[in-house]
Amino acid sequence: MINDGPVIAYYDALCPLCRREMRHYSKFGPEKIILSDCNAEDLAEDVDREAALAALHVRLPDNRVVTGVDAFIAIWERLPRWHILATLLRPWIIRKPLDAIYRFLAPYRPRQTCRDGVCPTD
Repeated sequence: MINDGPVIAYYDALCPLCRREMRHYSKFGPEKIILSDCNAEDLAEDVDREAALAALHVRLPDNRVVTGVDAFIAIWERLPRWHILATLLRPWIIRKPLDAIYRFLAPYRPRQTCRDGVCPTD
């Protein structure tokens, strides 16, 4: 994967775990990662909301969108110290089983519930 320029992470901001993890990544700056809540009204037209809620989606600088473990790898390879993890997980023999596990577990992540149409944020 090319790591020239920032990626855009389409993540579920109603998931406290997802929100916390993306907030950590965003500390490295907008030149590395730009966050986009897939629950927002202004979601990119070519990103399917239900698919983005089911698994992390990341837009690469060349405009391709990757999902699941490939999306995490795209983020990690841009971040100091995290790029080592990206390198270790990139081989197909490791990445594919991890992606299957991620996609199996992702629907069970916690989601914040809204009251009266208002969702509080952290």
